[in-house]
Amino acid sequence: MLGATSFAQVPPTPLDSIPNDSLFFDTQMEEVVLIGYGTKKAGAITGSVSQIKADDIVRTPAQSPIQAIQGRAAGVNIVTNDEPGATPTIRIRGLGTLVGGRDPLYIVDGVETSNITGLNPNDIKNIDILKDASSLAIYGQKGANGVILITTKRGKRGDIKVNYSGYYGQKFIQRDVEMADSYRYAYYNNTALGSSSYFSFDQPYNTNWLEEVTDTGEVMNNTISLSGADENANYYLSASNYKEKGILRGAEYERTNVISKNEFRLFDGKLKVSPFINISSAKATPKPLSVFTNAYKQSPIMPVRYANGRWGAPLVNEQGINDMTGDRYNNVANPAAQLYYYNERRKNVLLIGSIKAELEILDYLTLTSNFGATGEWERGYTYTPTRELWLASNPTGTVEDYIAQNPENPIINTLQQRRSSNYRWNWDNYLTFNKYFGDHDVTLVAGLSRSTYNTMEFLNATRYDVPEQSNYWNLDLSTNNIEVAPGSVAQNNSSTPIVSVAYFGRAEYEYKRKYLFSASVRREGISVFQGDKKFGIFPAVSAGWLVTDEEFMRDVKFLDHLKVRGGYGEVGNGNSLALNEILFTVSNYPFGPDQVINPGLNNPGQIDRNLSWETMKEFDFGIDFATLSYRLTGTVDLYDRKNENILLPISVPPVLSPEPVFLNSGVVTNKGVEVSLKWQDYIGNDINYWIGGNFSYNQNELKEVYNEELFGAYTGGGLGNGQYTKQVLIGQPLGSFYVYDTTGFNSDGAFTYSDQRVVAGSYIPTTTYGINLGLTYKGIDFSVDAYGVGGNKLYNGKKAQRFGGENIEYDLLDSFWTPSTPNATNPKPSNDVPRASTYYVENGDYLRINNITLGYKLPLDIKGIDRIRVYATAVNPFLFTNYSGFSPELSGSGNGDPLGSAGIELDAYPTNKSYLFGLNIDF
Repeated sequence: MLGATSFAQVPPTPLDSIPNDSLFFDTQMEEVVLIGYGTKKAGAITGSVSQIKADDIVRTPAQSPIQAIQGRAAGVNIVTNDEPGATPTIRIRGLGTLVGGRDPLYIVDGVETSNITGLNPNDIKNIDILKDASSLAIYGQKGANGVILITTKRGKRGDIKVNYSGYYGQKFIQRDVEMADSYRYAYYNNTALGSSSYFSFDQPYNTNWLEEVTDTGEVMNNTISLSGADENANYYLSASNYKEKGILRGAEYERTNVISKNEFRLFDGKLKVSPFINISSAKATPKPLSVFTNAYKQSPIMPVRYANGRWGAPLVNEQGINDMTGDRYNNVANPAAQLYYYNERRKNVLLIGSIKAELEILDYLTLTSNFGATGEWERGYTYTPTRELWLASNPTGTVEDYIAQNPENPIINTLQQRRSSNYRWNWDNYLTFNKYFGDHDVTLVAGLSRSTYNTMEFLNATRYDVPEQSNYWNLDLSTNNIEVAPGSVAQNNSSTPIVSVAYFGRAEYEYKRKYLFSASVRREGISVFQGDKKFGIFPAVSAGWLVTDEEFMRDVKFLDHLKVRGGYGEVGNGNSLALNEILFTVSNYPFGPDQVINPGLNNPGQIDRNLSWETMKEFDFGIDFATLSYRLTGTVDLYDRKNENILLPISVPPVLSPEPVFLNSGVVTNKGVEVSLKWQDYIGNDINYWIGGNFSYNQNELKEVYNEELFGAYTGGGLGNGQYTKQVLIGQPLGSFYVYDTTGFNSDGAFTYSDQRVVAGSYIPTTTYGINLGLTYKGIDFSVDAYGVGGNKLYNGKKAQRFGGENIEYDLLDSFWTPSTPNATNPKPSNDVPRASTYYVENGDYLRINNITLGYKLPLDIKGIDRIRVYATAVNPFLFTNYSGFSPELSGSGNGDPLGSAGIELDAYPTNKSYLFGLNIDF
């Protein structure tokens, strides 16, 4: 990391390669950091910028580069998801908006994108994270939630270099939740029913459903690259293949990647042309995550299959034994049958590319033009054997019984097919002036930017009663000779592209390399707004002072470096989901002969001419320091961020709208502190060691609502049983848990509750921290990285989602209410739908060891081979938490929607631990 965390992640430097400590420190200060539309030396950064280097990115093997950097940058909260092919959720300095536009902007070698799942972590050189408004403002509304600049690798001068990197590993569930066995299940439910014999204590089955639906996962990655450079060109070409078999049986993911990055120097180096392209092809076989919830809830007395081969069902006979005949005692699906009959495939092609030209007009004046584009094409299908699913849940039923339910149109199966395309492009043109005037260093940047995104089309087709052979599950056959059932339809959606046009400028000034100043302004217009609301102006200013370069600091020996910096900026946000989005829908048109076709367009979107920017305003103050002969380095940042005019639902007269409408009507604040420290030293000439860490504190709050009297109850976090768990409240973090407080037990052993709901905390952490340590000794390298969060709450939704007859956790019976144990922890056994309450709210704090790596460079002297390194890595081997569920990392659906399932464990993928062996070879 550099800038705000400029010293915490500097890679180790061999002792014999630096003549003195000052040169070592100067080398760090001279390293280059990406900023908006340019670069800057680390020592001259005045904003809050973190940099993560290649060695740290690949230290934690992961399919996503964002998942690999968890815990490496202060103020950056990354919630991982171990489902194969899943995307982590990232929040930079808290959550500032409610209804969309929560994600940062990714820029890959100049290409603006919202999707980096197609990038191979091995191909990345640096990741620079712009965190504060003074560094973000030059990107305008697209950078309102932070900007992540990704630089891929390039060739170096010298001979052609070939590198191979690969690893193989196995994955396991990190932590299990022990469920009741058949005896305890029968005891609990008999007590709940007030019967001693409804369920027999002598059951023929004792099924562990989690074991039935999971298996050992596998992961494998292979990357080979070729690179080089001469005086006129440099090149980097890489190909990789990543495969993963998930712990959920049948869940698989595979991605193949090719990247090419070149630079050509023409006209004696005056013109540089840099084409870049990254193409990835991914295919996935996802499985429904509700299987985990059903495995948790399904009773152990039910078998996977009966002796005659029919699927097990929750039926109990008169003897209290689970049998093919009898009464249904719960409505939970057979998890194993659910997996068996679930058929889904996805294929995705992601193309990221750019062409950049830099023309040196004068020694101090450069013209840059960069065109970048992202294209994504996805297709997939879901095949549902409706008839077989009915037979699976009715083990004595027949095909005739199924047909008798709907004799006129008995649906045999359903095939849903999807095709989508999404395009995004940006074209940036700017002039850069850089010149020294004695002690004065001046850099000016001025340019314009045009981007178009949200160019999207989606086709969704549904067909009934298709051939059962999977090779016929193709949309192209829908109008051919294969008959399909009446009612098979297709729907084609397309959205209106969003256009952004901006003019920007930045001035940077340094005097004697110790007085630093930067100011920028961006005027941007966006097509989602109407009339005079289209354009906004976003300014920023920052300054820095290298205190230790002053004469009066010459005699201060204990302090080697001290830089003080501060900044202010304003950034708009026009990316909300509720902003005037127009969706064109082609009317349904059926497949098959003799069916009426209804062409036409439907536009359900609404336009509000009064909607305008959500605006983020932020003050940032920071200190960078080095002491004890540069052994201890660090940085401290304080920030105060205010998001004004955020969109909130406001009740209006019914004659205008029967539902609340979204208006610019609120203020959200995020205030916090970030600290990064690193100690690095040497023992003798062979041992280099380092210990580093970062800590962040952030307080999120809905500070104000302009129309408080019209601000209705905005709730979410539904559990699917009629209960909700969250509400947006003034004075509280966004999406706080708002439930009834359990106050004790009544005379029957049931919970008593508060009269009104109470705030029970938020899923948003107040603290995040990372720890990293390591050493090198001759050819041996060892490192440990950890990440943790604190101050947040989680809702144990799978435990709370009861309707009656579900299984319970093993230790629930160890302390439940009886007349003789009135102070028990748990209520009397019950099969009623539980009320959303503090009983299910748990502390979400955790500390996770992200990876432990031991590597060894083989002492081989083989011509043509520069290095062979073997290593073993334990990914996420230990997790320390008091949360009782499968995973304390719960990003939820909707990519971290504060009113969605974020922070609620329901249909969530358990955290994994992995053990890998890897090999690096440099030729």
